[in-house]
Amino acid sequence: MTGAEGINFVTVRIDDNKCNRCYECIDICPTGALSLEQSIFIHCAYECSYCETCMDVCEQECLEILEM
Repeated sequence: MTGAEGINFVTVRIDDNKCNRCYECIDICPTGALSLEQSIFIHCAYECSYCETCMDVCEQECLEILEM
C-alpha cells in the first residue's frame, strides 16, 4: 500500500515466540530504527531504510517486514 507521497506503509514485526532476546537486530540496525523500551520491541518506520540487515542477523528468523 502506498501513501499520498508514494511512501510505502510497512513495519517490522517480531515473533516473540521465536525471539531469544539477544537483540542483535537492534545493535546492528544502521539507522537506529529498532529499539527496546521497557521490554517492548519498537520499530520506527520513519527511521527505517528497510535494508533487511536486522533480518539477516537474526538466527531465530523471528523478524519480518509487513506491508500495511
